[in-house]
Amino acid sequence: MEKRALLAFALSLAVLFLWEIFLSPDASRKGKQASAPQTATQAQPESPAAPTASFSKSESQPSVDLKSVPEQHAHPIPAAAKTWVVDTPLYTAKISSAGGRIESFTLKKHRQTVDPASPLMDLIPSKGTGYFPLAVDLLQHRDWPLATMPYNGEAPTEIRLAPGDGEKTLALSAEVPGAVRVRKTLRFSPETYAVGVEIAVENLSEAPLTDQLGISSYAMPFDGVESSYNMSHVTVFKNGSLEKFEQKALKKETPILKPPMHWIGFENNYFIQAMLPGVQERFQVAPRLLDPDSGLLQLVYLTDPFTVAPGAAMTVSNTYYWGPKELEALKRADARLERALDFGWFSFLAKPLLIFLRWLYNYAHNYGVAIIVLTVLIKILFWPLTHKSYKSMQVMKKIQPKMAQIREKYKDDREKLNQELMMLYRTYKVNPLGGCLPMVLQIPVFFALYRMLYGAIELRHQPFWLWINDLTAPDRLFIGFDVPYLGGIPVLTLLMGASMFVQQKMTPSAGDPRQEKMMLMMPVIFTVFFVNFPSGLVLYWFVNNVLSIVQQYWINRYA
Repeated sequence: MEKRALLAFALSLAVLFLWEIFLSPDASRKGKQASAPQTATQAQPESPAAPTASFSKSESQPSVDLKSVPEQHAHPIPAAAKTWVVDTPLYTAKISSAGGRIESFTLKKHRQTVDPASPLMDLIPSKGTGYFPLAVDLLQHRDWPLATMPYNGEAPTEIRLAPGDGEKTLALSAEVPGAVRVRKTLRFSPETYAVGVEIAVENLSEAPLTDQLGISSYAMPFDGVESSYNMSHVTVFKNGSLEKFEQKALKKETPILKPPMHWIGFENNYFIQAMLPGVQERFQVAPRLLDPDSGLLQLVYLTDPFTVAPGAAMTVSNTYYWGPKELEALKRADARLERALDFGWFSFLAKPLLIFLRWLYNYAHNYGVAIIVLTVLIKILFWPLTHKSYKSMQVMKKIQPKMAQIREKYKDDREKLNQELMMLYRTYKVNPLGGCLPMVLQIPVFFALYRMLYGAIELRHQPFWLWINDLTAPDRLFIGFDVPYLGGIPVLTLLMGASMFVQQKMTPSAGDPRQEKMMLMMPVIFTVFFVNFPSGLVLYWFVNNVLSIVQQYWINRYA
């Protein structure tokens, strides 16, 4: 019976692994996508120097016609185009006069690959295709090339912000003579990756201007090549919950997302481009997949129709975040953006574990060592539970012959059989589920660690020892030639599987040879599961197995 319980527990773990990897994102997306489109509207405060703009009532407006929103903003930037460079302790941003768009946003603390000489991480990966964020369009006047025309400004071409400096602004403007002037004001701070963006549309004509303002951002997978363990997707945080839209969903249809929403962004495990609306009305957002092969995505922020009187202006104020998914950095930008760091159902455990892991790193100076220390501490915390489990399994092994006799004697009387078995359990003071339940109690901690160790940017490109130079990548020892399907030898994963096999051999058996063979297959199954898992997670599981072997040896010898 004990072995059957353990088998059910192990198989449950396997099912949960498969669910977490293959089904959870789709299930979350499909369950919520149907309710994503809601009511729309967008409104913005007036320009301080101009009368307000009037908006049409959102209730009377049909859903946005995406065909009216331009896709093509990929005009090459002229070589003579002026560029403004904003340098802060966290990033370097380049803003081009061609459309007043963000040309690049490179993070100073993160590189593209584990190679220390690799280029810095640029969170505008779409620049290679010629698509840049903050492209502006007036939908009723598509002949005005506001998205790509030259913008001018009086700010110096180099703006440097040192720690402790206040906010600095970059003001740019472009106009269609006698018709409209567009003013872009970008606000930068040395303390955060967030950039405040204000876009004002001023009516220069003598007649009212009726239009809709579209602001397009563009995104692509940050690392170029997508991984099944680090997929990019669109995420919306609204009504206190997250809604995720993966590429295969966006291929089928483009959702029209309407307020209220706290933020919408394009993200993977480690980085995010997010837009935080300045107000919660009179706008809608559409994430439109332009190129499924490259993953090029257009994120369109579209106002409700508005009318601006002659000499008046309409202003849109939003905040944009281009940066890592670090807890403190997200909080500093906006407290609600913290939810972008999502570890699933067990976030309430994973986030404290991440904070504690970072604290350990301050002393260990190696995240691999910090993971080992964390594993030891968790093992100590659960020592009484696992000790009770192992003791129960030992007693169950001792009474297996008596249980077999009772089953044989009362095989035709199930009620009497159960009575005799319960009496046997009371005599030896053992619970038939005593070996399984303590392990089940550890499942939330395991899954919290599982999600945290493969999703924490703190571990990205962090080395451990010898061939393990990135704790978020699968462990591979390269030996001069490619191993089929793997590239290199997953040494740590094989050691994990071997330790699990030793642990299984040391675990008291139920005496059933068939069950023993089935249980000995579990190390093989888990090794296959773990072969492409981040090495940080494999390290945790390997150390946990070794500690379990030590504990089982101590119980077998001295208990």
